[in-house]
Amino acid sequence: MVTSENEITRRIEERDSERSVRRAQAATVVGQLARRRAELAGQVAELERELGTVLTEAGDVIDAAELAQVTDIPVADLTRWLEDATRSSRSGKRARPRAKTHGASGHRSKAATEPPAARTAAQAPAESAEAAAGAAHS
Repeated sequence: MVTSENEITRRIEERDSERSVRRAQAATVVGQLARRRAELAGQVAELERELGTVLTEAGDVIDAAELAQVTDIPVADLTRWLEDATRSSRSGKRARPRAKTHGASGHRSKAATEPPAARTAAQAPAESAEAAAGAAHS
């Protein structure tokens, strides 16, 4: 016997309902775990910053190798925390790289300061010869 249209619809809705409940449960658990993970990652990052600060401050009396010996903490971990602390304390203080517009003499060449259209046809071959000579000496 063939199932009626109403029965088919009811069965599909029932299966969809069960599936929707399971999907909602899965999404809820994943969301909770992800939030918990983010909180723990923040706590770990803060602990590593504190470790780096302590290592930096104690660096004049004990180094990472000696700390590794007395604490059984791998020297690689101690070094990473120390480097992360010194790297973050220097961030924003690095000098910007300068544009390479200086010639071999260390002075800015006229070609570097003038737009290409400002150079005459006679200057271009002379500059090419200078560049070739400079490359030969490198």
